[in-house]
Amino acid sequence: MRLGASKPITLKNKILGGDKPLICVPLVSVDEISLRSEIDKVIGLSPDVIEWRADYFEDYMSFSKVNNILEILKTKCEDIPIIFTCRSHFEGGYMKIGDEARLELFENAIATGNIDAIDLELAFGSEKINYIKSQTVKNGVRLILSYHNFTETPSEEFMIEKIKNEIFSGADIAKVAVMPNNQGDVLKLLNATYRARMRVTNPLITISMDSLGIISRLAGWMFGSDMTFTAGDKASAPGQVSIGEMRMYIDRIMG
Repeated sequence: MRLGASKPITLKNKILGGDKPLICVPLVSVDEISLRSEIDKVIGLSPDVIEWRADYFEDYMSFSKVNNILEILKTKCEDIPIIFTCRSHFEGGYMKIGDEARLELFENAIATGNIDAIDLELAFGSEKINYIKSQTVKNGVRLILSYHNFTETPSEEFMIEKIKNEIFSGADIAKVAVMPNNQGDVLKLLNATYRARMRVTNPLITISMDSLGIISRLAGWMFGSDMTFTAGDKASAPGQVSIGEMRMYIDRIMG
């Protein structure tokens, strides 16, 4: 039995927070030619959701190229929802991109009408988050607010407060991803997920990274996490398994 969100969110025809966790595959190519090829490969894997990590894209400042990729994604993905992410370098982003440049990227991506959700860090700051939230509401895009820690796993109380703060700050979906240093850290993340699930109604995404945390990717949905990330052509974070392994494991457990 898994714990579902009390108020599921629909992304295209996919339900986030329903009876089954959604499987998301990231796109992480650095140039347009490679990215086009990666899009076709990932679509062939039939993920529930696709995330474009624009912080990997070397031409991120060319809105015409960014918009062209988003148009290709919109056309080819059909009923697969698209998450647009330009991750801060301080929370695992591939390239160092300034906040003002990232703000312009987010604003542009939302305005295209070609994305279904956008992911930015809670650390982006209330002023910028409030502005992006106003744009997502106006354009029918869901907002994911996230916290990433690639060094350690904070206390359960800290992670629960992050989730609550994300929702208070306007998140439709709250996300926490942390690095375990031992098995106990993985248990902390899973228990924090369970405890948060008992307190909030928004969909949650929680991850314990690296090989130690693989169980959180495979079974986090049993504790209240509504989406898991898997490797497509390439991994975007430590500990991601293949989509085939993930789907087989979830189907076997759920029966």
